[in-house]
Amino acid sequence: MATDDVIANQKAILGNQEKILANQARIEGNQAALEKLLANQTTIMTNQESILANQAKLDIILDNQETILANQEKILKK
Repeated sequence: MATDDVIANQKAILGNQEKILANQARIEGNQAALEKLLANQTTIMTNQESILANQAKLDIILDNQETILANQEKILKK
């Protein structure tokens, strides 16, 4: 009877070890996915900075266009 209990416990331990290994593999996969997400977030932040810089350049262009239009109006009035 005791031998049967020992065998049953060893089987249960092996089953648990298999579950632990499977969970560790899942954790490693999740960590890899998180690393990719962090890299993507960094890329997104870099892109957002570029967009903001481009918007500032567009603002300057718009200001320049307004100045050009105002100057053209002055020329036409002369």
